[in-house]
Amino acid sequence: MPARPASLLAAFAVWTILFLPSMLAGASPRAVFLLLLSALLFWPLAVWRPLRIVSVLFLVILGAANIVHDGFFGYLIDEFFIASSLRTTSSETREFLTSLPMGTMVWCAVWLLLCAGIVRFMLRKGNEPNLQGRASQRLAIAALLVWAGFLGYSHWTGPLDTTTALRKLHIVYPLHIANAGWRQYQITDALLYTPLLPEPTPPSPQSQVDTVVVVLGESASAHRWSLLGYQQAPTNASLQDIPGLQVARVLANGLNTAAALPYVLTGLSALDSVTHQAPSFIDLAQHAGYKTIVLNNSRYLRTGEDFLTHALRRSANVYLKVGDGDYDEVLTPALQTALQDPAPRKLIVLHTYGSHVTAASRYPKTAHQLADSYDTSIRYTSDLLAQWIRMLDTSSPQQSALLLYASDHGVVVPPCSGSSRSGGSLSSYEIPALAWANPVSLAQNAQLLTPLRQQDPAQVHISNTVIPEMAIQALGYSLQALSPTHRPRQVLLDAEGHPWEHSKAQLCQGQGT
Repeated sequence: MPARPASLLAAFAVWTILFLPSMLAGASPRAVFLLLLSALLFWPLAVWRPLRIVSVLFLVILGAANIVHDGFFGYLIDEFFIASSLRTTSSETREFLTSLPMGTMVWCAVWLLLCAGIVRFMLRKGNEPNLQGRASQRLAIAALLVWAGFLGYSHWTGPLDTTTALRKLHIVYPLHIANAGWRQYQITDALLYTPLLPEPTPPSPQSQVDTVVVVLGESASAHRWSLLGYQQAPTNASLQDIPGLQVARVLANGLNTAAALPYVLTGLSALDSVTHQAPSFIDLAQHAGYKTIVLNNSRYLRTGEDFLTHALRRSANVYLKVGDGDYDEVLTPALQTALQDPAPRKLIVLHTYGSHVTAASRYPKTAHQLADSYDTSIRYTSDLLAQWIRMLDTSSPQQSALLLYASDHGVVVPPCSGSSRSGGSLSSYEIPALAWANPVSLAQNAQLLTPLRQQDPAQVHISNTVIPEMAIQALGYSLQALSPTHRPRQVLLDAEGHPWEHSKAQLCQGQGT
């Protein structure tokens, strides 16, 4: 029995609802066209019974995940969501869920209720003419012909590899998840690459700093650093009067660790790093003859390697997991042991847990308590940085020493949200960077801290790729030691494809100094 046009239209409208999360990126005539195109191209999944329920359930779950991800970061899930999911522990997941914005939870509830009706419709109406009639089947065949036409045209115009095909098709919802999965697969597949190291080793040992400590921060926003203008609490009081200290407001290269931290290690994204076999500053330190020691307090699932864990372990002479998201003071005894190591030149990396995910859980009761829990977590980090600087300063006073710190990304803070949380805002992109050098280092190289010097601490001129750059220069290398595709720190990072000065106007700027 043929389906009546009105009946088929109603069935197609119900099917189209499952593709509505594609509109989270913004409503426009183009977005509406892509919504209808996506529903049409995947209509065969609604017609053929064996695929129908599986497809509906997949779209329901994916839609909920997209709503949550958009609620945090302002865009649909990507390869960094996949990477984060693969490394996130159950306790970290619970913390994330407790920090869900109320609006996101409401939209999720509305979505699931709406989808419950769609599933009921598909189960009850699945054998009726609106899905099984000739018109419905012809529509499905037309969709398949469009797919075949795309594949044929693409093959005719040139070789069609998976990367190219998914890059072209990612605008068709939900193929963005296929594109994200493929990009993550490319990173994982090439994980064990051999870094391309410069030859010969650094030519001028006299310019090398004897002990370099790099602290990888987590979830710290420059908007809550009193040294960078925040006036509501003395969050950096312990760092205030330390001589040889330089701080700056810099730009994060992503909104979560999987996206942002690779830039602090290699100066490139994870995918570009594996594509160009880029060395991390740890690789370069070992190549320069330094003893490399990595101390890690980050949480991650240890069932498999990912880009971040491999990049930290690959060239570490000593790798020690000293904590699993414990208070960062757990790193202090391990740092003291590392500083006492007799190696003449050392690079020590501390991977902290910072203010992630729930700031109130990131510091002990004995820490300086401020009115705001996020401010307290920043103060706790500052107190540790001050302690670690003093330890470095006293460990070998006759040798040169340098400590570098930057967060991977920041967080959303009030008034852009009810409390501090992961997400996209001005305070998420603008993060603190710190450098300290002892008098021996500054006498040896007066320009050592220059990259972080800027006249106005409220302005952003560089990104946090300044950290690997300063690290390798302290090791005796020029910037050319990083991958040739690395963007130098003087080039201001674009955000979401737009110059930063344009992009920042689109973000919540209510947080303030």
